[in-house]
Amino acid sequence: MHAAKAAADAGRVSQEAFDELRQQFNAIQVRAVEAFGEKTLRDAFQSLNAEAYRPPMPEEFEKPKPMAHVPARTNAEPERLAWARTLVDGIRDQALAAGWTMESLYFCEGYECRPHVAGCGLVCYIGAAERIGEVARQSIEVIGPAPKEIQTRFYNPDVAQPWVRRIETIGSDSVRLCPCQCSGP
Repeated sequence: MHAAKAAADAGRVSQEAFDELRQQFNAIQVRAVEAFGEKTLRDAFQSLNAEAYRPPMPEEFEKPKPMAHVPARTNAEPERLAWARTLVDGIRDQALAAGWTMESLYFCEGYECRPHVAGCGLVCYIGAAERIGEVARQSIEVIGPAPKEIQTRFYNPDVAQPWVRRIETIGSDSVRLCPCQCSGP
């Protein structure tokens, strides 16, 4: 209450807030006098060393708690790549027969450093919980985990795709056809 009074006198606490705090303190003080007696409270106040005072705490808070074991962070990428290689091994013969190359299925050199570079094989794009669906000449279907099972396709880089238009070279000029077959870029 002495600190609250000093704060109110300095203007850091409004007078209304101090009056409300004083009423609450007075109610607690009346209950303490009824329970312990005025002399006991006065003796306790005079013997109090505010610097050394520690509020009472339950025993479990006093003891240092043992640290829970936290597993070391591991790199899941080698495990994911091993899973992906296992899946690709299962469809390798079918994919090779459809026109895929070993490189387009397995190549992943430098993938960890730059994951979205051209030339990476199918194993780089299969997630840990995914599986392989349809295998065709133009693409291989990758199916995501349940419950949504989102289907994406990994396209064969060595096969012409219907949405890609080739640039024809005529002498030193090049002609590029846009999807609508106009002569514009």
